[in-house]
Amino acid sequence: TVDGKLAYIRNISNEQAVRYYFMKNKSLEEMQKISLLASFVGAFVHDHETTLYHFGTEHGECNVHLLRYLLKNTEECAASWSGQLSTLLFEMKQARERAIAQDPTRTGFSDAEMTEFVHRYDEIVYFGLQENNMTKPGWAKRDERALLNRLLKYKENHLLFMRRFDVAFSNNMSERDLRKCKNRQKMAGGFRSDEGGQIFANILSVVETAKRQKLNVFDTILTLFLQDKPIVLFT
Repeated sequence: TVDGKLAYIRNISNEQAVRYYFMKNKSLEEMQKISLLASFVGAFVHDHETTLYHFGTEHGECNVHLLRYLLKNTEECAASWSGQLSTLLFEMKQARERAIAQDPTRTGFSDAEMTEFVHRYDEIVYFGLQENNMTKPGWAKRDERALLNRLLKYKENHLLFMRRFDVAFSNNMSERDLRKCKNRQKMAGGFRSDEGGQIFANILSVVETAKRQKLNVFDTILTLFLQDKPIVLFT
């Protein structure tokens, strides 16, 4: 919160850097102010945040989050299809790990290799649509149908990690990076001003990026202050 009003901190992470952004809301207009998003060419992995589909060139859906939704559906609807899809996702993940171990230069499964996996995915989802007709109560039926529709519409995004081995199975890296902000929230609750939130995001970006690159945090900050002129680390 900022002065009692709801606000957000977004992070964008890869193996080399972490960038945090303070945001008043999660609208497209607010996200378009982030130049990194606007200029990025590549694949984003996220938890079905549809606004992000306006940026980048490809999108992978976080399958760890999907597994949680599938487990929730199994518990609420007593459906069998969601457990079957969870098993298939684990099989896909293991098949990818074996393929990379056997040949680290591989970039992904071919269309021919994907055929069986995609066929099983489709079979399970269509079986789920049939089971959904018998799901009760009504609220569980609606939630299950929404999940099934998502699996149909965003199938290529959920399976992108199989076609491109440089795309992660989940966005767990980003989730771990965001815990630093959750810790701040638990301790202080929020900020007094938007400026304070942005300063926190900027400093945390430098600290966490230095750690990721195995640099001494204090030396990194000192170096920034000793520059003759301001330098831009992030945009």
